[in-house]
Amino acid sequence: MGVLQRFERRLEGMVGLAFARVFKGKVHPAEIAHALQREADEQRSVLSGGRVLSPNLFVVSLGPVDFDNLAEWSEQLAGELADMVAEHIEAEGYQTFGDIEVRLERDEELRTGVFEVASHVAGAGAPHRAEPAAPPVPPAPPGLPPLPPLAGMRAHATDTGAQDPPVVGRPGQRVSHVLVVDGPGTKHVLEPGSNVLGRGTEADIRLPDTGVSRKHADVQLHGGTVTVEDLGSTNGTLVNGRRVASQDLADGDVIRIGHSVLVYRQDGS
Repeated sequence: MGVLQRFERRLEGMVGLAFARVFKGKVHPAEIAHALQREADEQRSVLSGGRVLSPNLFVVSLGPVDFDNLAEWSEQLAGELADMVAEHIEAEGYQTFGDIEVRLERDEELRTGVFEVASHVAGAGAPHRAEPAAPPVPPAPPGLPPLPPLAGMRAHATDTGAQDPPVVGRPGQRVSHVLVVDGPGTKHVLEPGSNVLGRGTEADIRLPDTGVSRKHADVQLHGGTVTVEDLGSTNGTLVNGRRVASQDLADGDVIRIGHSVLVYRQDGS
């Protein structure tokens, strides 16, 4: 089980409700987790002797609605996010000054569903390897719907009792690139070329969401490259919490259009 998947399991036990209801149209903790992991990778520095230094203080800025939505779990969520980042840093062999800390802060200027991540190197003294995070807590009780697996982790059987999510695509086709819809967990196989997301009947992947335009975004598959492009939608297209016009996708990236959250997966099964 990977770093982000262990975080999701702990998050399930923390919230104890259907994620599609709790985070509908708002920042999803899985988006924050993925952005923090990427921040640690992008802001690392190479020191003498080939050592790699990662930031150890991460600040997540949230708009008023999102900050209030997470307020009930903010302290515990910040701790779980810090553990997740520490596990990632340990796995990558990075070093830090001091312990990993994640702070959630309110930003009155940010819109609902949008967040920003900043990082710093805090503390002094010789850098040390991050200590492994505490062991994961037991899985959530049966019946609780899990989040889609992220960041390179393949879908696997859980003990929730739920059946495997349906796969939408051509029969017999080997799945290599998929979009997983949060909530129902439906997998949509990406076809080579254009894959239009939208609410209208002309969309290749239809989403019954009033916040989604009839033709909202196009996920294009060319060779091994997948790119999402906004089609002039009313509410915009967000990737990992940031609004984009066009962006290449990496395994585990979280796409938000309207109130719908989709996770891009590279699935070899």
